[in-house]
Amino acid sequence: MPRQEINLEPYRDVIIALFHHGISSNTISRTLEGCYNIQVKERTIQSRLRKWGIRKRHQTTTGDEALHARIKMLFIQDRLTDKAMLDMLRQEGYGISERTLRRLRCKLGLHSRASEPEQPQEQEQMQMHTIVSRSRAEGQLV
Repeated sequence: MPRQEINLEPYRDVIIALFHHGISSNTISRTLEGCYNIQVKERTIQSRLRKWGIRKRHQTTTGDEALHARIKMLFIQDRLTDKAMLDMLRQEGYGISERTLRRLRCKLGLHSRASEPEQPQEQEQMQMHTIVSRSRAEGQLV
């Protein structure tokens, strides 16, 4: 005989709110037991959240055309760094991680290029090479 299904619909909003605030399924089940005298297992909470289509991660970022267009605009027109783009996108309400932003930017063909060497040693070598090249051109060095 199958188990009797627990009706969690009256507590759906509470469960979803707790879940979105980062509360674990185990803690949610204990909260339901303490506040509403309902005994429910952690796995039941997890399966119900799946059934309701509730997820922590935003799976739509890879297919969100508006987000893609915004990233292109911030990268090409505004010439923002990844950190500045991330800050701007988060202010606009996009739940995106730094890793996802880098991955999407590369997927969209938006590759950042270093305009100047970042290492002081590399800069010094470039300057020395330039001086030597100029000196040779002017006939000062053999």
